Order: sequence, then C-alpha cells, then structure tokens
Amino acid sequence: MTEILLCLDSGTTAVKAAAFDGQGRMIACAARPNGALRRDGARVEQDMAATRDEAFGVLRDCVAKLSQPVTGLVITGQGDGLWPVDAAGQALGHAMTWLDGRARGVMAQEAAALDAVQSTTGSRPTAASASLQLLWMQRHEPDRFARIAHALRLKEWLFLSLTGKLMGEPTAALPVWGNWRDGQLSLAVEQALGLTRGLDLLPAFLPVGRCHAGLTADIGLPTGLPVLLGPGDVQSTLIGLGLGSRAGVARASIFGTSSIHACLHKDQSTMGEAPPGAMVQAFALGSGWVSFHPSFNGATLLHHLSARFSNLPAPALPQYSGLILHPFFEPGGERAPWTDPQAIGAMLGLTAATTPAEIAWAGREALAFVARHSHDMLGTAPGALSLGGGLAGDVHFARFLATTTGHEVQLSPGTQAGLRGLAAIGAKFLLGKDLETIATQLIGPPDTTVGPQDGVDITRYADRKYAVFVALVEALRPHWPDLAELRTTAETLAGRPE
Repeated sequence: MTEILLCLDSGTTAVKAAAFDGQGRMIACAARPNGALRRDGARVEQDMAATRDEAFGVLRDCVAKLSQPVTGLVITGQGDGLWPVDAAGQALGHAMTWLDGRARGVMAQEAAALDAVQSTTGSRPTAASASLQLLWMQRHEPDRFARIAHALRLKEWLFLSLTGKLMGEPTAALPVWGNWRDGQLSLAVEQALGLTRGLDLLPAFLPVGRCHAGLTADIGLPTGLPVLLGPGDVQSTLIGLGLGSRAGVARASIFGTSSIHACLHKDQSTMGEAPPGAMVQAFALGSGWVSFHPSFNGATLLHHLSARFSNLPAPALPQYSGLILHPFFEPGGERAPWTDPQAIGAMLGLTAATTPAEIAWAGREALAFVARHSHDMLGTAPGALSLGGGLAGDVHFARFLATTTGHEVQLSPGTQAGLRGLAAIGAKFLLGKDLETIATQLIGPPDTTVGPQDGVDITRYADRKYAVFVALVEALRPHWPDLAELRTTAETLAGRPE
C-alpha cells in the first residue's frame, strides 16, 4: 500500500490542501478563498476561529477525495503576524496579519531600538514582525495585551487547533527573537523595544522534523495521525520551487500576494552579515541557510493598478516606455529590499501619450527591478532563478526578469509549490526519503526555462532603466516622511481615519 502525505497551506489569498502519493503524484487537492481576512485601512486582521474552520473544511474536502489511508499531515501558513491566544488556548480577538500596517508608526518612532534589535537578530523589525505588533498592542490595547498567554504564528495556531499541543519550530522565529547564527533566542529584543513581555509568550520550540504531535481534531482522519509542523510558507514554497531541492537552482523569486526573493548559502562562512532587510533561516532539508527578502508589494501590485486605472491589459505584452513605476502600494510601506514603513508608490515619466498598456508593463518592470536589487544584495553562486507565484505563468515577464537579472529563469506554473515543498519535508521526516529521491519524485524538472531576451538594445534598455529606477527610489526616499505627513493631514481633513 502506498504512503499518502496530506499537506495544508493556509495562505493570505487562499487556503489549500493536497495529497501526494509515495511517487510524488498529487492525487487530490482542495482550496477555498481566505474569507477570514479583514481590511480596514492600515488595519489588516484575520478572524482566528474562521481561519481554523476554513482550514479544517479544506482538509475534509481533500480527505473526501481519497480512497487510501493517510500516513501523515504536514502544515504551514502565513509566516509573520501575531496570533494571540489566552491561557485556555482560545483565540484572543482577531490576529494582526503580516499585512497589518498599524505598527509602522512604532518603526518611525523607535529607530535606535530597531538598530539594536537588528544588531542581535540580523533582521530589522518591520510592521509585520510579531515583536513590533506586540509593542503596538502594549501601547494601544493594554488590556488585551495583558491577557495574552501565547503569541503564536498562524501555523502554530493551526497546529494547536489540530493537536491540542502548543509547539513551534524556530526557523521563522529566530529572525524576530534571536540569532540565526547560534540558533538562540535573546532577551535583548524585548529589552531594546521596551516590551514588558516577549519570549515568555512564545511556544516551546523543537527543530523541523521533531515538531510533531498526534491529531485530535475531527477532520475525517484517525486520531493520533502524525501532524508535522513545517517551516513557514516562504521556505516551504522555495523548496517546492527547487531551491536546495533541484540541481542548478541557486535562487528563487515568488510573486504572490507579496514578493519573496531568496538564495541558498550552503556555507555559513561565505555569508557575512545578513543583507539589510533580509531574513535568514536554517534550511529545512539539510545543511545551509536560506536568505531572503520578504516584500509587502508583490503581484498584488497589478491588482492595485487595475483598480486605479481603466483598460489595463491582462496579461500584458511588453510595452517599453519612459515610464517608471515604484511599486510601494501596500499600507505597511515596504519590508525589503527597502525597509521603510513610509515607502510610497510613484509613477514618473507620465505624459498625455502614456497608454494603459505602458502602465501595465511598467508595473511588471518594477517587480523585475525590485527582484534584481534583492538578488544583487543577497548574492550567491551562479545558477538558475526559479520563478513562482501568480506571475510564473507569464513567459513575457519571465523573459524580462531573465534579461534584468542576467540569470536563466525556470517556470513551474500550476505545481502548487508550497504544498509540494511541504510534501518534500514530510517525505524526509515522516517517510525517511533521501534528498535525491525527493528531488526526482516530488520536485521534478521545471515546465519551461527561458533566457534573457535577444538583442543588445533590450539589455541596454533594461540595465539603464533599472539604474534610473533605483536612483529615483533613493532620490524620493527622503521625501517619504513628508508625503506620509501630508497623507495623514489630508485624511484628517476628509474625516476618515488612516
């Protein structure tokens, strides 16, 4: 009888589950839109009970399609944010998601404290960080803050809901609360920020592979089934895209709700200090460290543009122009590679002759330019760039990305990379499979590989426009605080809260 792994990824846009057999074939899947997300200006929350119920529903939907017993369940979810529970393990109000922008005011006020935290963790806190969200709550919702017994991440909340056990794995927590180099949590973070409570709110941590417990929830599977807590959704997706799990892949970019740009360093001695804005996590499938820039502004930029401009083509064909777009549209500003809560979008070079097609393509160029900036900062050995997320099916964007970065781009659209990465982790720790077998059976080759566009003129255009793009970001950056102040003043005059 073949072994079946069931995988759950509770994301920002959708909640997804899939079952994989022992040969790496996806034999069942189910998904539902994330209906628990609540947006209200800078406040971006998620109903924790609804999130749990949606995850259970998707798992039941997937299990109903199976004719064979499941060997184990592997789970992940949105990486950052604050999911508070009380002493009884019950949700304590809504979660502050990684998109919540309320803590950006804390960032502006506490620059020296953030410098001190970065010197410890290697990562500068952002409005998405649980540490700053706790500090915001300590200042603005002190009664609720005092009632928190445990400050969880989404995947830990789901693990608790599925198994009744409070447990976590440290890969995503160390860049916020500790030191990735020695793997230790540090009181220096809460002391620098002035938090009255911090490390005492975290669950007990065990390494990936050892962080598991028996199923207790009623989702149509036997009680006691092994439930394995995987790394965060970012690393799970990167593994599913081939980073560290497919030969020749040295870096990856994901364009989902956010954008993530990552590389894998096999040797700690070659890393130096983490680049500004980067997060560093131990690689879940073996030795090495995954270094990545988590941006707020990903492929949702294209949705934002469509909502504000009419007749934008989708998909968009290349329409080269003098238009430069800065893609910082999310209310939290930007996390990386420019870490600034007041980062704001801009469009320069706009004329009466500008067309909707040029605006649509300029948005895609902006995403490619941010990717190049991240990869130049992260650094790694030569190799292909694996492309994931919603733009992985856009060959025109992939070719421009290859032209801009100078790396061959591998496309694997429709492969459910996050779920496949979870299956790879489950195959290692629950089924005992080696990395070569995992690479062959679960990851496989890319669907398509594209290289840079032919023609010196297009390469020169991309290089020149990238240089102007970065120069304009740096030129406008000193004015972001003034623009933020003007926006606050205007919203006050208009009688609408931020």
